[in-house]
Amino acid sequence: MVKPSVDYSVYLVTDSGLVPEGKTLQEQVQKAIEGGVTIVQLREKDAETKDFIEKALAIRDICHKAGVPLLINDRIDVALAIDADGVHIGQDDIDVATVRKILGPDKIVGLSVTYVSETTVVATEDIDYVGIGTIFETNTKKSKKAPIGINGIRKVLAYLSSLPRYVYTVAIGSVNTTNARNVVYLSQVPERRLDGVAVVSALICAEDPTSVAQELSKMVREPPYWMSVASPRNEKDILIQVPAVLQKIRQTTPLVHNIINRVATNFAANVDLAIGSSPIMTENTPEFSDLSLIPNSALLVNMGFATEDKLAMYFRAITAYKQNLKPVILDPVGAGASQLRRDAVKELLNRGQYDVIKGNEGEIFTVAGEISQMRGVDSNAFASLEKKIDVVEGLAAKEKTIVVLTGKEDIVSDGISTYILKNGHEYLGNITASGCVLGSIISAAVAVNKEDRLLSAIAALLLFTIAAERAAALPSVRGPGTFQPALLDELYLLTKSTEKNDISWLSSAKIEKYAPAK
Repeated sequence: MVKPSVDYSVYLVTDSGLVPEGKTLQEQVQKAIEGGVTIVQLREKDAETKDFIEKALAIRDICHKAGVPLLINDRIDVALAIDADGVHIGQDDIDVATVRKILGPDKIVGLSVTYVSETTVVATEDIDYVGIGTIFETNTKKSKKAPIGINGIRKVLAYLSSLPRYVYTVAIGSVNTTNARNVVYLSQVPERRLDGVAVVSALICAEDPTSVAQELSKMVREPPYWMSVASPRNEKDILIQVPAVLQKIRQTTPLVHNIINRVATNFAANVDLAIGSSPIMTENTPEFSDLSLIPNSALLVNMGFATEDKLAMYFRAITAYKQNLKPVILDPVGAGASQLRRDAVKELLNRGQYDVIKGNEGEIFTVAGEISQMRGVDSNAFASLEKKIDVVEGLAAKEKTIVVLTGKEDIVSDGISTYILKNGHEYLGNITASGCVLGSIISAAVAVNKEDRLLSAIAALLLFTIAAERAAALPSVRGPGTFQPALLDELYLLTKSTEKNDISWLSSAKIEKYAPAK
């Protein structure tokens, strides 16, 4: 007998206790397979041996008719009794060497792992795949270990990529149609990505397991738009493309959903209107799904508050927009100012994908896990340009995002191409919420041009900083108080002139592509 070639992309783990009333486990498994489930694990923790074997035989017939492997959870005796395709064991179960000795070389053996320290056994034992988790909090299986999130998957994948032998991987723990895409693609490391997702309640509890399985299969197999990186360009090419982004904002009036701190609400709404986008400032969770369906819409999560209820609300919004493949921009306000905010940032990164992460030096360094110095929401700049670029590029590559670090010199990177922008005016640091409203402009730009998020972020930055320079130079502007309304006017005037193909203002753009010293 030869060990079967296995597709782990949509891995169903059963739980009879979750089957909806009026349905059977066999029906749920059959329909899930029809939708694209590629492998099934029968997990019956409380079943008596006789009942377990009877159920396993029924599920085996369904699986084998469809050419889908069936694994048994924990119970080697049941696997032998029904000639299952293999077993899945946990850290506290029988050891791998004994399992392999009992089952032989041609059966599939999978192992649950949470940390790298539990994964090292695959270097010496004949394990076919590992189930990594728990990823998110789950009610289907009790665990003494805290959820490891996206970053936990990365650590295990990075270790596995160093081994000479390929070991397949699936992630488990509250994986469903709201997060499967993020779990698979956001956890990817340079040499490895997950081979699939293991799903329990999303399929077993479903009224229509076929359609859920179809959606999961599509999410696993089709890379999202944010996995693509634009071709490298020089400064001139970037400047040639900037006007089209700003013109599209005026032409399409994108919806910018601002979840933003109270201090910035009015200013951000006025900035959105000035550049041609349509602002909405709701935190009403029942609206999030409907708003995320609007064409050319984007979500700005401005972490003005880091309380538990606010984080829950942020995640509801992020989930809605990402499920509909809409951009989400993260502004981690004051990220390094307190332990509460640092913990909130970790949680946001562990559970979400962001098209752009924008912040000052202290905020971006905190997000990247670097030491930062902050005084409230203000950053005490201390790093060299080279260090800042290193942090920005590393964060962008890791999180599959565009990172915008603002300061005297703004830095924008997708992890491959990095640009330094030197426009702006000191008055921007003397008015409330200037950084917050920049997030709104970036959101509008990405909403209309999500396929090239790097260009969108640069276009928004150039518009904002050059408008600031022009506003500050007006004779009527005497300081921050008169600067703010003048900034709104300049944002309006520049986008209106760009709409009419007058782009002369871009001649003052100060942008250079970073080239590291050889």
